[in-house]
Amino acid sequence: MPQHASSTAAPTVRRRSRGGAPLEKRAFSLHANVIQEARAAVADGLAPNLSAFVEAAVIEKLRRSRRARLYEAYAVAANDPAFMADMEQLTTAYDATAADGL
Repeated sequence: MPQHASSTAAPTVRRRSRGGAPLEKRAFSLHANVIQEARAAVADGLAPNLSAFVEAAVIEKLRRSRRARLYEAYAVAANDPAFMADMEQLTTAYDATAADGL
């Protein structure tokens, strides 16, 4: 007689791909201690599986890299006298609008 799964079994968690993109299998080499810590993080419940944990880490790294590039562009713009003069002119124009109560 076949055995049936217990009704108290944890449901299977399935990841959805970001933006409808299909999942792709790739092989990467990581140091053993990194894998060990990632597996411990999964065991602690930080992700449903190792692939989801690695994907989240890569997404976070990409997000931080984009943010760093954006902040660098802000710094370059802040050191550009022509840009800053233009921003001052725009700010003054908007201050007049704000004073009108709009």
